[in-house]
Amino acid sequence: MAGFEQLTNIEDAKRAAGQYVLRKGSFVICLKENEQVIGLVELYERGMDERSGLLKTKEIGFLLDQDFEGNGYMTEALNLIIKDAFENEEQVEIWAGTFENNERSQKLLSRLGFRYVYNVDYGQVTNLFSFKEKYYLLKKEEWLKIVSNTKS
Repeated sequence: MAGFEQLTNIEDAKRAAGQYVLRKGSFVICLKENEQVIGLVELYERGMDERSGLLKTKEIGFLLDQDFEGNGYMTEALNLIIKDAFENEEQVEIWAGTFENNERSQKLLSRLGFRYVYNVDYGQVTNLFSFKEKYYLLKKEEWLKIVSNTKS
């Protein structure tokens, strides 16, 4: 998840998971067989200005323990949260940001129907950060086409 602190030990990971799961729209990803936490997924507000339409758009963030990459866990989790956002939360678009060099997450977003829109160099915006992000967008009407094509 772009902007998420890098965790280097289990205690920090448990603390971070505990903080995120308390927020509405945040979920831990667990293995079915033993409930081991392997990741996080979060759907959060992009803004609360009703006139701008931001109440109908969210941003999705996600991270997965590297030991569990390539097994489809994140694809499954993101599909569930995207489906809920579009079908039950009345969202019209979902955004996602990745670190500029996070090709694995970028490919995952593309497979799910997200399209690349723009880059942000946070070092140009503030002295607090020095990273760059790529932003991707999935619109509800595009997602509906993807879903209808996979059912046929």
